[in-house]
Amino acid sequence: MTDAPDIDDYPILLGILLCERVLQDVLRRDAISCINIYSGITATVFPAVIPLVYAFAQLSGCSQEFEYQFRIEDDAGELIAASNQVKVEPLANKNTPHKIITAFSGLTFESAGLYHVILEVMGEQVGSLPFNVSGP
Repeated sequence: MTDAPDIDDYPILLGILLCERVLQDVLRRDAISCINIYSGITATVFPAVIPLVYAFAQLSGCSQEFEYQFRIEDDAGELIAASNQVKVEPLANKNTPHKIITAFSGLTFESAGLYHVILEVMGEQVGSLPFNVSGP
């Protein structure tokens, strides 16, 4: 018998977004508001810096512990930024989605182009969000 995870109980990506602010209700911790959702930016000069941006994702619920990491890469696959690995505890009700949040401080884009916000779960890419940086 192996210790391989049950594929039916593996978190599945439901969605990713980038936003300026994430608000979490104090009493209902599963109530999240994402403010000023980004689909890209237009910079007047390069390098362009976003002082603070949040990556938010929802994953299907599961009853197993798992780790995740957000990565931001340029179109050539070069790493721009990466979060720490974060451990997520299993939920009591596996029908409740996991809401995961990471903050990037001082996110810097050296040039215009297409970038990718990548979510990895247990070291495997589960999805990505295109992010367009345009210039003057």
